[in-house]
Amino acid sequence: MPVAELIRYFNAADRAADGQLYSNGARVEAWHGGLRLGSLFQPIVDLRSERVVGHQAMLAARRDDGTPVGRETAYNLCETGQAVVHFDRLCRTLHALNFLAQRRSTGGYLQLSVHPRHLLAVQSQHGLVYEAILKRCGLAPDDIVLEINAAGFDPAGHFAHALEGYRLRGYRLALSIPPGWQQPVEAILGLQPDILRLSARHVDLENAARSAGLPVEITGIDSGADFRDARSDGIELAQGSLFGDPAVDCRPTHSPSRNPYNPLSPNGVRP
Repeated sequence: MPVAELIRYFNAADRAADGQLYSNGARVEAWHGGLRLGSLFQPIVDLRSERVVGHQAMLAARRDDGTPVGRETAYNLCETGQAVVHFDRLCRTLHALNFLAQRRSTGGYLQLSVHPRHLLAVQSQHGLVYEAILKRCGLAPDDIVLEINAAGFDPAGHFAHALEGYRLRGYRLALSIPPGWQQPVEAILGLQPDILRLSARHVDLENAARSAGLPVEITGIDSGADFRDARSDGIELAQGSLFGDPAVDCRPTHSPSRNPYNPLSPNGVRP
């Protein structure tokens, strides 16, 4: 379905009616609660092949006068759990549409964060509604990596239940570990993420992930020295300004004549 038709469909299906998708040139933006929302994409690179294998989607929010608004500030405007769920899905729908608009030259996977308040507000059937949204866009859960912040870590409670729900629907999961993490390594691996995402080097977690055959993704690769250190230490996936800052356009992963739906490689990424 063309992007313009998808915009009309999603706007008509929005029962809350407090968000609106619209075209802005070749890209899609959204309005919600006095904010203009857009998508930025940062490439994710496989350090072994030095190829772009996916993109992290990020929210760009601004007020009507153009003043930028941080992601957490935008989410804090949502006063209830239901409002957060609606806003979070609107943002991920926006990112999927902007990713879809570039599919002729952008393959690989789309990595999307799920806000921690969303996890808490939804009690069951995690990922069901978004799966229906993806199908409308011609995408599927296995085209998506959901980034889950481990700050809400609860190995036996709702956090683990939510991850299992996403996994059963075919989403791949990147568990994002905050700096200064002190929880037992075994508990994190027991959650069975597909990717362990680190914003700072953590030797114990990296070694445990390597022993378990779990790919590690690290952010902040901003120089050649960072690249060489990460690669020599066996880090598989990376983001950083060395590969490209967040931008409206994705980095091409293939020529227009190639099929972007490449088969999954053994480590769960698209080659």
